[in-house]
Amino acid sequence: MSKKIGVFPWVDFAFRKIFGKPGNEVCLISLLNSILDLQAPVERVQFLNPFSIKECYDDKQICVDVKATDSAGRVFVVEIQLVIHESFAKRAAFYACSAYADQLEKGQPYERLNATYCVCLLMRKLWDDSQVHHHFRFSEKTTGQLLEDSIEIHTVELSKYNKSELGKATSFEQWCYWMRNADKHTAEELQSLLPDVALRRATEELNEIQQITEEKEMYDSREKAIRDQESHLIESLSKGRKQGLRKGLKRGLEKGLKQGREQGREEGARIGIEIGFIQSLQEILGLEVKTLQELTQKSLPELIALKQSLQTVLKDHR
Repeated sequence: MSKKIGVFPWVDFAFRKIFGKPGNEVCLISLLNSILDLQAPVERVQFLNPFSIKECYDDKQICVDVKATDSAGRVFVVEIQLVIHESFAKRAAFYACSAYADQLEKGQPYERLNATYCVCLLMRKLWDDSQVHHHFRFSEKTTGQLLEDSIEIHTVELSKYNKSELGKATSFEQWCYWMRNADKHTAEELQSLLPDVALRRATEELNEIQQITEEKEMYDSREKAIRDQESHLIESLSKGRKQGLRKGLKRGLEKGLKQGREQGREEGARIGIEIGFIQSLQEILGLEVKTLQELTQKSLPELIALKQSLQTVLKDHR
């Protein structure tokens, strides 16, 4: 009986091998066309930082980006991320602008700049909605006129994708399913479920990792590093939350006593505690901290509801 693949496509080593290795251009082309839905689809690509198992083994470090250009000169940067920091959106914008600017050397005319597409595949939630794919580009606020051939950023939150029926799935949906579930299937099952040429090739590359000792060692090392990074982030959030709650209790009691003189000691103390919790949670999440004057305008039920919504956001960060 065939063995389940047991290898995650989102580990950077596996991702780069599949989408950045010379010979696997079909995989990157299919992924890009499924996400970008360009008027002129990508037909051929050339890797700007091709994957090399020897370089990975020597350096012990994996570049998380796949960089390529196509026959029209367009630039594509694709990355996979497990851990999402609060500043990730700004980071994505920075790297997209850098990739756009890197096309020119000093003294070259701006006419040489080609459209640049930054694609971020995310294993955690970034935006507070149910939409899997978000598409950002430059447009005029009033008329909606686009700044053509400039920069686009696409985020694909794979954690939001939960469909299991592939009968009428689009190419985009098939790739989402494959990224999330490939490790749970045998190679034969995946090739039967997803018979597209590009997906079959991706499955072959993923399955090969567990069969080659050198590649499996590199994969295991990178998976451990990613897990350690995620664990460190969660630990930091947890520590910050505990410190914030202690600070909030102290602050809340102080403010509650003050508020109590006006609204009654018991209710005022409760209001003060809720305000302290809210301000501490806002600090931990990097949000604008509302002033005491702003928060005391709210009723106790409103404060409790606000605190609960912030706690939900903090839980999602974990």
